Amino acid sequence: MATINKLSLLGLVALLAACGGGGDNQTASNTTTTDTTTAAAAPVVAPAAAPAPAAAPATGNVVEVHMVTSANGASGTFEPANVTVKKGDTVRFITDGKTVHNVTFPPADNVGKSGLPQGPGTYLTTPNQSYDVAITMEPGTYNYHCDPHATMGMKGTITVQ
Repeated sequence: MATINKLSLLGLVALLAACGGGGDNQTASNTTTTDTTTAAAAPVVAPAAAPAPAAAPATGNVVEVHMVTSANGASGTFEPANVTVKKGDTVRFITDGKTVHNVTFPPADNVGKSGLPQGPGTYLTTPNQSYDVAITMEPGTYNYHCDPHATMGMKGTITVQ
């Protein structure tokens, strides 16, 4: 009889712990708990997160453009600022990490152009961090700039042949 009472008591404790005491002020929790009061309880395992889709591999050449911060850190330049590529190439923008830079293809600076890379691009902050732009645009010249430094002249063009 004492064994049955102990099991009932353990079951009641587990039930109360699982219910959390009730009330309307419960908050969500990201922790997973496992009931270890009974031998038959299996641990609760959260499903694994799906991996992020891999970027499509470049089918053409990879052209590097370096984002170089000016001496005082207030501006920068793209080196080279103007590149010529073919459809299927990738332009890889690489920062020096001395300040924040990004790449944007503003529709206002590319009037009548379609298929512009969506932007603004990722803000790059650490040395050698890069941002790839797959060239899917039709032949023509496309203007880009760094949002934080556009008014200070950090601009360039990509000519697609």
